Amino acid sequence: MIVGYMLLVHENPGQVQRLVSVLPEGSPVLIHVDRRAPDDFQEELNGRLHGRANVHFVPRFASRWGSAGIIRATFSLIGSAIEKGIAFDYATLLSGADYPIKSNAEIARFLEHHQGSEFIESFAMEKPNRWSAMGGNYKAPDKVLRYHLRIRSRVVRTPFSRRLPYGLVPHGGSQWWTLSYAALQHISQFVRRTPKFDRFLDGVFIPDEFAIQTILSNSRFADRITGDDLRLAIWDRPVPPYPATLKCADMDRIFASDKFFARKFDTETDAEVFDRIDRRRDAAAASAHLKSSH
Repeated sequence: MIVGYMLLVHENPGQVQRLVSVLPEGSPVLIHVDRRAPDDFQEELNGRLHGRANVHFVPRFASRWGSAGIIRATFSLIGSAIEKGIAFDYATLLSGADYPIKSNAEIARFLEHHQGSEFIESFAMEKPNRWSAMGGNYKAPDKVLRYHLRIRSRVVRTPFSRRLPYGLVPHGGSQWWTLSYAALQHISQFVRRTPKFDRFLDGVFIPDEFAIQTILSNSRFADRITGDDLRLAIWDRPVPPYPATLKCADMDRIFASDKFFARKFDTETDAEVFDRIDRRRDAAAASAHLKSSH
């Protein structure tokens, strides 16, 4: 079972290096660097990852939050993997602020046992869902089916409604996923063949929480979607930013979770949490190995 990793990054090259260092040595790692990052960011990150095999930097897009640039960056990761013929069974999308909280072996065993499943949250935008009661630009299905304008740092929802091209039914969910090679190959082919869909993305609010779900949920992969993105994120703290930045104080909650990855972390806020996760994760993996050998 080869698990690939696709990273969206824009800052803190040391933290990105730390993330890559704990991924399986044989895993392909594709990296998209936000085009708005400092000029020397990619050069520094490339230098830090020198000697790590199977690392690929992909064409860059300006990835402003809530804009189409983030999903085009994601399409760049997917398309590059397929076009380069990079071999993997599943691939996981991570940000540079994410970190695995289960061992590589456990992740691989789980995916091998669940081959044929796609790990992504996806729900129909025009049916009751967890965004239906949200206000402003966040309300579904308006965040997709009303045209949005970006004016400097503001996003304005217009009264103009529209329908998706190609008869697609809009779906939404968390940006993050773990998907099979076959599903990613389908996404890559879809993007190349549907220019109207790409143009539609420019008027969507937060299209990275819509595009992948809509492509897969309108395809033969719909029945394979589990609804689970395998991520731990804490949204219920009253103090922003959201999701909560995880710290050593969250260790019990992190390891009580059955998820494989957690977000988000920040070395400037709490650098020790990475060491503590590594020790606890490695100890759990060693214990599991010992039990299985008896």
